[in-house]
Amino acid sequence: MAKTSAPRDPNICCIPNDITVRASTLLVECGEHGLHAIASKNINAGEIILQCSPLAHSLLVTPGINGDDGDDDKRKRCARCFFRQGRGSSSDQGRMNGLKRCSRCKIVYYCSRSCQAEDWLHHKLECQYYVKRRNIPSAGTMATSAEEDAIPLLLRTFAALVQLMKNSRTDCMKHGEIVSCGSKHFSSLAVSQEYRVPSSITQTSLQNSYAFNLARECMISFASTNNVDSKCDDHAATCVWGYVNANSDNSKERCYATFDSSIQRTLNAFQKNNFGITDTLHAIIGEGVFPSAALLNHSCNPNCILRYELSAPYDGNSNKYHSPILQIVACKDIQKGEELTHSYVDLALPTSERRSRLRLAHGFDCNCTRCSNGCFLRLPDDVTKWALWPLRQKMAPPQTSDYLVDVPLDDAITGKMNITSSTSYNDIIQQSRYFQEEAANCMLEGDTSGETSCLQKAIDLFKDLGHGLSPFNFKLYSIRCSYLSALLANGDIHGAVEQCEHVVSFLAVAFSHVQNHPLLGLQLFTLGDLYSAAADMGTTNFREKALLSYTWARDIMLITHGSTNSMVRSLEENLKRDSE
Repeated sequence: MAKTSAPRDPNICCIPNDITVRASTLLVECGEHGLHAIASKNINAGEIILQCSPLAHSLLVTPGINGDDGDDDKRKRCARCFFRQGRGSSSDQGRMNGLKRCSRCKIVYYCSRSCQAEDWLHHKLECQYYVKRRNIPSAGTMATSAEEDAIPLLLRTFAALVQLMKNSRTDCMKHGEIVSCGSKHFSSLAVSQEYRVPSSITQTSLQNSYAFNLARECMISFASTNNVDSKCDDHAATCVWGYVNANSDNSKERCYATFDSSIQRTLNAFQKNNFGITDTLHAIIGEGVFPSAALLNHSCNPNCILRYELSAPYDGNSNKYHSPILQIVACKDIQKGEELTHSYVDLALPTSERRSRLRLAHGFDCNCTRCSNGCFLRLPDDVTKWALWPLRQKMAPPQTSDYLVDVPLDDAITGKMNITSSTSYNDIIQQSRYFQEEAANCMLEGDTSGETSCLQKAIDLFKDLGHGLSPFNFKLYSIRCSYLSALLANGDIHGAVEQCEHVVSFLAVAFSHVQNHPLLGLQLFTLGDLYSAAADMGTTNFREKALLSYTWARDIMLITHGSTNSMVRSLEENLKRDSE
């Protein structure tokens, strides 16, 4: 999830002195947009720049919120290391017999006794909250807001800060190559301007909710039980967050004014600084507080990507496992002195949509090179040759007769080059939405043929615009993704190949400035599997195409996923199999 490049208050930020000496590849400086990280040496694509353990983390979807298993088996993961039910190997000692549920709250699961013991300091407060909530008869059916969904991570963060306070640890530490942050790093996370002064924070509907008041009660009681202060009232519990009222010279008022305002500030810090923890398929499965990684500013033309190592053995001990480790990785070669950045938004979106989302979520206008129309790619000057162009360049020898020109990236994914009326384009968009809604209804009703028929009609609408519309149009790409999923579900291999080729071509264009993006690598893996399946059915030349797709996917995923990733190892096996 995202962070903001809004200026941070240098008077309350203590991160630079700690991070710089613990990461040999980066330095921290203060510039126009506040603190930012720069490369302290030349960095090669695929090199890990920084590894961070979370101050606190939480699964995004917790199965069995009422203590019932239901059909949540596929979503069960270890609350500490995110090990997934049924995803282990023979080397996972003690974890192949299934996840065990916490006997107190009966909600979270653990893969081993060691993970449960390691996580207890973080889960203890969360556990109390779940138990008390479950004991209220109507609590299980209460509707929750997005803010209430953040309560588990809020509780786990508070418990972590209490533990750091008891251990008197405010600075970051390094365990091997992994950096873990102290309490003052958390309190210095950037927030919106109105959250820097307690008196400017307004009350929200969350403060009137049952869940919030229960969580509030649990936190104050937890601070008292853990001897944070002999008189642990709201003020003493407030000091756990470590926030400073920069507008006050009174030492007693330097701590944030109220516990509620501290929570509001924390939730805002979560929104702007937290990270969505992703699995190997790049799907978000959890959320984490990684203060040191929040130093990286945003760019729509980034030189870094984020990946996560889940369920990693601790110091070679196969019976003890890390919490999710965030790795900042160079996605392209980086020169010494270059600012390190990653993207807070989906790079497949056009500039207007990306900037709108950044402004709404983070409060700033992005003026990076891509937003300033400074990213170009080489495409034929003849627009009729654009379709599948990136794929053809990889699958066949280059056509020397094609004259290439520099095309702005945004024009490629939104291009309406020869469409004279915006009305006709907007009409197509509206009609395509209707067919997509109909397709969704058919899927819910189990009408697979109706679903694929509606999605095909939606795609055909764009064909009516002829070559005046770029084949890489991002709205057309979205429909093709849905159509591809429907075809795969129906076992239509050849139809899926056609749509997957278009999806890969779009991603290759949309991420051309990134050079290596995990979604492109994963989609190429899928395309290779489809080519291989079609070859098994007797389709000519598809075996060679499968090898080329797998090779391209491997080259990308070695950088985006790492050489030890299970999917990369599977790619190597597929390449060996199909080359025999």
